[in-house]
Amino acid sequence: MTIGTASLLFIILHTGTVSAEEITVFDKEQISEVNIEIDEEDFEDMLENPLEEEYKEATITYNGKEIPYTGVRVKGNSSLSSVANSDSDRYSFKLKFNEYIEQDLEGYTKISLNNNFADPSYMREYLTYEMMESMGIPTPEYSYVRVSVNGELYGFYLSVENIEEPYLEKSFGSAAGNLFKGETGASLTWEDGMSIEETNLTQKVGLETNTGLLDFMEALSKEENVEDYLDVDSYLRYLAVSTVLANMDSYQGNFSHNYYLYEQDGVFHFLPWDHNMSFGGMGNGGDQISMLIDEPTIGAVSEHPLTEFVLSNEDYKETYHTYIQQTIKELDTFEERVDQLQELISDDVKKDPTAFYTYDEFVANSGTGAVDGYPGITSFIEQRLANVQQQLSGQIPSYDNGEGLSGQGAPGNSREEGERQNGEPPEGMNQEQNQDEQIPAVNEGEPPVGMENMPRGMPGMEGNTAAAPIQKKNMIIIAVLTAVLLAANIFIHLFRRYRK
Repeated sequence: MTIGTASLLFIILHTGTVSAEEITVFDKEQISEVNIEIDEEDFEDMLENPLEEEYKEATITYNGKEIPYTGVRVKGNSSLSSVANSDSDRYSFKLKFNEYIEQDLEGYTKISLNNNFADPSYMREYLTYEMMESMGIPTPEYSYVRVSVNGELYGFYLSVENIEEPYLEKSFGSAAGNLFKGETGASLTWEDGMSIEETNLTQKVGLETNTGLLDFMEALSKEENVEDYLDVDSYLRYLAVSTVLANMDSYQGNFSHNYYLYEQDGVFHFLPWDHNMSFGGMGNGGDQISMLIDEPTIGAVSEHPLTEFVLSNEDYKETYHTYIQQTIKELDTFEERVDQLQELISDDVKKDPTAFYTYDEFVANSGTGAVDGYPGITSFIEQRLANVQQQLSGQIPSYDNGEGLSGQGAPGNSREEGERQNGEPPEGMNQEQNQDEQIPAVNEGEPPVGMENMPRGMPGMEGNTAAAPIQKKNMIIIAVLTAVLLAANIFIHLFRRYRK
């Protein structure tokens, strides 16, 4: 990305500032407004070449606050590939405020705008984060947003704080530790002589030479001194919520991803991430209503060593059951909470110009109606809680043979389509393709393996196939401008020291 010479002076004078007034970035009581002001050709190129996930320069106005020189790109995992192979341009976006200059938005440096993919209710991720938060699990901030592009309404999204340094500072008081993201196949299965690269955990913060990750995984495999490396309680709380809500596009699922581990003072904390397919949205919802709480995995529990460890310890299992009971209690007013959210977002869903689903499908899926294999969230929770309560009371078994659910990668899919073998990603998942968010390999015009039933070709998106060739970067200009910026920053630093 080249920054024009005419903009150089503005950047120098405004580095690290956006404006003086403070705003609420994540306001859960109302809908936020986000406008992406971006060159039309850059935006068309982004939509035409989504799998490149290349940042483009834009000016973001977030609840009235303007942040120039922000990096914007499309983002996603299987959702990105599924949208890319459909008639829709409703991608999720990542806003990186410090991509070009040092600045932030009220302390946030990176925010995701999630497109509510595969969720006719628009509520699965929101409600899952809310439940985890109520159970004392450190969660990123989140709220609903109207997203506009160049002043024109683009879609109704969920804004989520990225898990990085500001989040770590807020949640743990320090970002000096090591942060790892669980990519596809990050099952925490130990193999003698393995490297960190082979764990499928990507390090986002910290130094690779200063981590006990491999020691933790080896201890987990031997079930020896695991408590020296793991905040067990944080995982038990997460497991309880995730199990009750059937959040299977997770560590418990056949992809073993969508989580973070934060290592602070040698101890790892399990952190939640990405829940748009919770409430039975990943696989056969009917089967997940009766999922056994003591083998809450897709595939054998032994394929998920962290889950196997805590459930094989009677004391930890008892604590886990206590957290499950607390989760059930928190969900006592679930239907009322859904009604509140429906009242908050109903008009915006109705006006959503790029919606994956119709307004009637939104209303149905918020209640008892299944849409495209995704169960209605209210009826799902009602049945799920009744089943879980029977398991806790001993009326029905909570454990069978440790084999878990048969694998599903999406509604209606078979185990073979999403199965992991020896820690390898499912077929079609290329680990080297994208280290930030894994993207399943796809053939042109076809959905990714295991995602055949995901929404595609949704109303309102026909004809959005603008093409713009990728412009070659002028490396000489970039080098010169980089040198000028560096010199300017040095000058400013010396000038400030002189003034002091």
